[in-house]
Amino acid sequence: MSNQKKIVYIGTSGFPFGLAQVERQKLIAKGLLANKVGVLIISRYGIQPEGKEQAEFNSAEFEGIPFQYASGYTYRPNSFFRRNFLKFYGLVNEFFILRVQKKQYEGVVMLVSTLAFYNILYYKVISKLLGITMVIDNIEYFSSMQIPKSKFVKLDNYLYDNYSHKLADKVIGISDFLINVAKKGSPDKPVLKIPSIVDFSKFRSNAVEEQNFFLYCGQAAYFEVIAFIIDAFEMIDDRSFSLYLVSNGHPMDMQKLKDRISSSKKRDIIRLFSGVPFQQLVDLYMTSKALLIPLRNTRQDIARFPHKIGEYCAAGKPIVSTNIGEVASHFKDGVNAVLAETYDYRQFSEKMKTIIDNPELSATIGKNGFEFGKMNFDHLQLGAKIKDFIAE
Repeated sequence: MSNQKKIVYIGTSGFPFGLAQVERQKLIAKGLLANKVGVLIISRYGIQPEGKEQAEFNSAEFEGIPFQYASGYTYRPNSFFRRNFLKFYGLVNEFFILRVQKKQYEGVVMLVSTLAFYNILYYKVISKLLGITMVIDNIEYFSSMQIPKSKFVKLDNYLYDNYSHKLADKVIGISDFLINVAKKGSPDKPVLKIPSIVDFSKFRSNAVEEQNFFLYCGQAAYFEVIAFIIDAFEMIDDRSFSLYLVSNGHPMDMQKLKDRISSSKKRDIIRLFSGVPFQQLVDLYMTSKALLIPLRNTRQDIARFPHKIGEYCAAGKPIVSTNIGEVASHFKDGVNAVLAETYDYRQFSEKMKTIIDNPELSATIGKNGFEFGKMNFDHLQLGAKIKDFIAE
């Protein structure tokens, strides 16, 4: 048996593809590996559509990160019977994979990132049976998310928000709000704040010539926020700046967004991008004049820390946001970001005008944001913090 520390990262399916949760999983894993901590990511079952072969699944590693599918199949079968059989098989086999890891390594720790409380219960049972420390990484306050939910999901969200930290041995949170929830419910529990996390080395581009456009990147499900940005953009008299929107999502959400753009008086200078490869997204970041990400004064936005904020810092462009939640904790208006005091589209429009009217100040703010992000959001430094936290 090796006495090496081994982190088994579980609870999220689909690695290495996915939205912010998978990106966070990927970057935490890379940060730990860079700090000489062994890592294995387990996906319980495949969620990528069957029939769409992806070369990344033909290896046991992705960008140096070892991963394994407990179901033994990396795609989501079209067959209802096979799909559900693999879900069950993956659930059971996950336990046996963890048991093998426990036999091979003396210092095994489960790092759990999940959206479901029933998974927390399952991993707690495994933790007790195998004698493995369980650390939970909390990224959302699920009860606050204003989306259609069944009664079961509402109950699961409530249990997750109020009891997951009680079942964990240690808690990682993405925001002060989530850290305070864990401290209040479990005052003796070790906690660590890990905010937005980014691999700064990936933000390089040959497309270095700036163009006059603002950029927002976010899911079409956040239509309220995108409509807010369009409202603010429409208030600007200057037509020398365009608005670029990078968005994906459900066809109904995308159509709603397209309809809003079509109805805009500035529709000729608003561009919508979808399905953008990562390097093209980086190119858009780095040729923009400013990057937009307004946060609302809601419990959901106060509790979260959008992954895009870290990416925006890495691009070295000024961030235009609102003085709310984690943005208020990390950034200062006119220093390392441009911040509207409240979630008001008129105020936000004025801050967008600041970018247009003050190009030299904007460049300085972007540079300061980069330096701040490098100190606080870089995956190598945060990986070292997690290593020390788990070793305590």
